[in-house]
Amino acid sequence: MTARVKPPLSVGLAIWWRLVGFVGPQKGQVALATLAGLVAALATAAWARLLGPLLEAVLKGGAVTLAGLTFEPKDLAVKLPLAVVGMATLKALATWVHSGLMTSVAQHALARLRRALYDRVLSLPPSWFERRHSGELLSRFTADVAQVEFAVGTSLSSWLKDTLQTLALLGVCASIDGRLFLLTFLVIPGMVLPVSRFARSARKAATKGQASLGALTQLASEHLAALPVVQAYRLEPRALSAFDAEQERYLAVMRRSLFVRGAFTPTTEFLGIVGVAVALVFGARQVALEPTLAGHLVSFLAAALLMYQPIKALSGNFSQVVVGLGAAQRLFEVLDAPLEPDAGAEAGPLETLTFDDVRFSYGDGREALQGVSFSVRAGEHVALVGASGAGKSTVVSLLLGFGRPSSGTVRWNGQPLTALSRRSVRDHLAWVPQEPVLLSGTVKENLELAREGASDDDCRLALTRAHARAFVDALPRGLDERVGERGASLSGGQRQRLAIARAFLKSPSLLVLDEPTSALDAETETEVQAGLSELMQGRAVLVIAHRLATVRAADRIVVLEDGRVVEQGTWDELLARQGAFTTLVARGLPG
Repeated sequence: MTARVKPPLSVGLAIWWRLVGFVGPQKGQVALATLAGLVAALATAAWARLLGPLLEAVLKGGAVTLAGLTFEPKDLAVKLPLAVVGMATLKALATWVHSGLMTSVAQHALARLRRALYDRVLSLPPSWFERRHSGELLSRFTADVAQVEFAVGTSLSSWLKDTLQTLALLGVCASIDGRLFLLTFLVIPGMVLPVSRFARSARKAATKGQASLGALTQLASEHLAALPVVQAYRLEPRALSAFDAEQERYLAVMRRSLFVRGAFTPTTEFLGIVGVAVALVFGARQVALEPTLAGHLVSFLAAALLMYQPIKALSGNFSQVVVGLGAAQRLFEVLDAPLEPDAGAEAGPLETLTFDDVRFSYGDGREALQGVSFSVRAGEHVALVGASGAGKSTVVSLLLGFGRPSSGTVRWNGQPLTALSRRSVRDHLAWVPQEPVLLSGTVKENLELAREGASDDDCRLALTRAHARAFVDALPRGLDERVGERGASLSGGQRQRLAIARAFLKSPSLLVLDEPTSALDAETETEVQAGLSELMQGRAVLVIAHRLATVRAADRIVVLEDGRVVEQGTWDELLARQGAFTTLVARGLPG
């Protein structure tokens, strides 16, 4: 049996109700806002019901009876106008309360949505991001969230208020003349089909438009990130041409989207005008036969015409909501991305780390590791060497929990990593990558990534041990100096020494290094290496080595080749074998 596919309209409703779910914690405010909207709707309906008799009394004279109250001719100049003003005031106040409450509800709901998105992104595995471009993700967090914000912020308030007002006015029309009501609003069931068709077409066009905008953002982000290369190779015309082509595709999608959305409001207005025309034709015939019905006809037409504004608002907001649903669908794709569970026992400080016949394959079937086996003991320094693509970085990724072996086992103190929580394992290791990662906050905030709430004295001690105290003290604001985006205000050596100080502050039992001095000049390398040497004392160290000095100092060297361990041993042992390691040394350890 084939699976039943949800029709697009039901998908849109499911997305909408999921968005509304973020309103949950503020049900009380929604109830108060609904009450205020109901008061505003009833005040509007009362005004429409009053208009016909009032006009009739003014033209013909005589008393007017409304809701059990009788207004004599002498009262028409004072009491009845005051009643009209009173209802208008009541409607204005109720509308103000309703709008204020619903705006607050919408903003809090969107804050919860943004937080849920950010929380999910922080928890997703690196493999998920490898399949997506950062520019496209940026588009989801900017353009898509903005569309959802506008749709929810506008529609939650408008739809509730305008729907209540429309229903109240429909009630007035039905109470005045049931037959005329049926004739006039016979077009309403006929609106269901075009509305559903517009909804499907508009949501599809909106989703395509947001995806196309994401592609445009992705292209611009990529070119700007590589701007020095673009300028150095004189690629500006080619980059601009590619931008124009992508923008033209976006505009083509948006033209269809705007056409579909633009046609909706005129269609609903046309159907509404047809209904009013029907009321005029049949109502005029009734008044010709029975002139006393003129007041009723005026009230009926007043209520029908007063429905124009809320119905127009509903139809106008409808197109914005459809665009918001398309954007929400893209956001929910992120929220629904599967997480890797992080359950298991608590890991203790490292005593032994073992890779036991570990294999790892990429999604396309390529094997990065083919039966890798080696170990690292407490206090031991192990260097991984091999040509580019040998599998060194994959070993580190598996250790950090960024992936799982296809077969074989990585063991921490004898226990499989899969049986331990990733969080607890990461608590006991520090990773210093080749390119240090700094946030755009202060020096202290970057150090506190290793230990939240660390004191100034602890931070200064870590900086001293990393040979970074002198340059930090020389900064205008010391620990409170902002380092700029990705540490742009600091030199490469300074960034690296901050990363080392951060590792000192964490005081790990396992230190994972991706040869953090390989991209530095000789003088800077000496300063950084001094900090590293102190950091490595008394700790288990696993280092991806690119330099002979690092390899020579290791207790044991593991040589990788095409995802396999081909040799292990000390510097002297491996050179004596005249094998793969000797070849790498002769080449200066490339990779």
